[in-house]
Amino acid sequence: MLGAYTTWGLQQWLPGQPGLALLLAIPGAFLVSGTVGYTLERGVIRHLYGRPLETLLATFGISLILQQAVRTLVSPLNRSVVTPDWLSGSWEIVPGLALTWNRLAILVFALLVFAALLALLRYTRLGLQVRAVAQNRAMARALGVRSARVDALTFALGSGVAGVAGVALSQLTNVGPNLGQAYIIDSFLVVVFGGVGNLWGTLVAAFSLGVANKLLEPVAGAVLAKILLLVGLILFLQHRPQGLFPRLGRQE
Repeated sequence: MLGAYTTWGLQQWLPGQPGLALLLAIPGAFLVSGTVGYTLERGVIRHLYGRPLETLLATFGISLILQQAVRTLVSPLNRSVVTPDWLSGSWEIVPGLALTWNRLAILVFALLVFAALLALLRYTRLGLQVRAVAQNRAMARALGVRSARVDALTFALGSGVAGVAGVALSQLTNVGPNLGQAYIIDSFLVVVFGGVGNLWGTLVAAFSLGVANKLLEPVAGAVLAKILLLVGLILFLQHRPQGLFPRLGRQE
């Protein structure tokens, strides 16, 4: 939601230049959302580690505060983000089947963000520290890794990526205070299905669930398709609770 409003705000600041505003919104949304995420982790989340129920309630309350802040400071009404000319129109593959350029661009953009995140976690010092803390916090701290700092930067990184996702969503739907709520359940399903802590699992799960949902919708309808996916996922997790790509661990 913050990333989408950043896009809208830049378009208001640069009237008549929606393409430039959209490009500037990518780093802008990352910085805005990442800064908010870092502040929340330092101020609230770090005091609740090890208490998942309290963390869930706190983050839900914070989301309500952010939504109300946007309603008060901007407007409770939805805002429209202009699509640049180079993202308008569609590509007609065959008669009766056309793909819009903005959705194709978002697909490519999502894959680029995934590749950048994968490279950051594999080839940078921060990525090494993140993986070390995730696998064995006590050993990482014994080797001099400042786990509290890594926690804050990881939360900021995740928040920044969510803000970048808001830039993409602004090209598909109107920007409003409740923009992010529609994707919470889908995001949770993707992470659980793919395997917690595995980026490749997230990618495969996102494509699998998305394609399956779109194939079921014409037959069963939008609501029933979601229900069928949820039931199928529950049955899958009964046999494989770790997800498609479980995190590798040391055999004792």
